[in-house]
Amino acid sequence: MKIDRIPDRAQDPRTSVLTRARLRDVQDVDDILTLVSAERAANLDSRIFITLDDLAQASYTSMHAGEADELEVATDDLDFLNDPGAQRRFELRQVAHAAAQLGRSELIPSWDELHGTRECPPDWIDRIAAVNEDPSTILDDEIHVLHVPVSDSLAAIAGFPNGYFSVDWDTFQNYTVTRHLADAYGYRPLGIGASWIGFERDTPLSRLKANELIEELKPIYGSIDAPGWTRFEDALTRRRTLFLGYTDNFAD
Repeated sequence: MKIDRIPDRAQDPRTSVLTRARLRDVQDVDDILTLVSAERAANLDSRIFITLDDLAQASYTSMHAGEADELEVATDDLDFLNDPGAQRRFELRQVAHAAAQLGRSELIPSWDELHGTRECPPDWIDRIAAVNEDPSTILDDEIHVLHVPVSDSLAAIAGFPNGYFSVDWDTFQNYTVTRHLADAYGYRPLGIGASWIGFERDTPLSRLKANELIEELKPIYGSIDAPGWTRFEDALTRRRTLFLGYTDNFAD
């Protein structure tokens, strides 16, 4: 894995002001987990969050997700043409506002409200299982490591909000998933891409907890008799990561 470090306040139009590293030639997700763990230990004032699949598309949809009524921030006082620091102030303002909005309980749906929102055919459950068996298959050629300046680790998604299209989970639904997985199963937010959202914990789930989680996911994704659910459950007992499709076309 090649690591290209980006200093704070570096002016790079290809990256967010939160990006502190670009990763290339990633062969194993475990290498990323080791790096993320080290980044967390060395940067206690930030939450570490990474990009996953299709960086270009994920960046595009993130930009538009940030324009949602609940997340948009005022920019009338920013001179993007003549002030080189305007973009940085805008992005940091947007992160702070998104994090604050995630703290508003009236904006956060319940777990049960997600039931049926990702209904998919049986072969898509196979796809979820395959990704959880080998997460490297969804990683883009370039992965960005973000340092998100928020105090709540569950609000790391504020640094890269996503879920733009109406049929996809939006930022608040993704936060519901993040919070539930943390509270019930001890998962931490890891990252998000154009179609997938990822989590990690210190150890794989026990068989009992893996089965419990699978049973909670079935009402969301449907195809409850699909053979892929068994593979998915087994993957959760062998790997300490979890990846879920959050868009309408996540298996494409």
